[in-house]
Amino acid sequence: MTGDSVKYLTAVLNSQLLTFAFRAFYAGGDLRGNTFRYKKVFLENLPIINLSGEGKICFECLVDYLQLCIPQDQKLQAAYFEQLIDGLVYELYFPEELKKAGKEILPHLGQLSPLTDSMSKEKKLAVIESEFDRLYDPGHPIRNNLETLDSVEEVRIIQQAVQR
Repeated sequence: MTGDSVKYLTAVLNSQLLTFAFRAFYAGGDLRGNTFRYKKVFLENLPIINLSGEGKICFECLVDYLQLCIPQDQKLQAAYFEQLIDGLVYELYFPEELKKAGKEILPHLGQLSPLTDSMSKEKKLAVIESEFDRLYDPGHPIRNNLETLDSVEEVRIIQQAVQR
């Protein structure tokens, strides 16, 4: 895959929701254990929402954060950013359900600080740590909404199916 939306596609395709959809409707066969073959013909049929603007930028920033957190062995930060991406994807596909349950994420996210090529690795890590501290704060509505997202029936069903 190439183009301007690679980071957004990376986030969405690796989310719980699209993993569930792919396994349930398009899987190219179980290879070993819990791995699947992602064939082009099936990927083309996945219902990817075309996103632009601030929403897309949020996904891109989170993917950048993950790409630096994972090699640095920042497991808590990486897990939280992955959970945040999952929550945002659920909000993309089930906006009314999350709004009705009071579990929206995007309205509380604010503008994420982007990582730029001109930043040193230390500066990038400082930006990531600052954003993590802000969003992981126990009083932040996003943290509460992510921790209780499974109170939305659609989310709970998908989370349970993915864990199997």
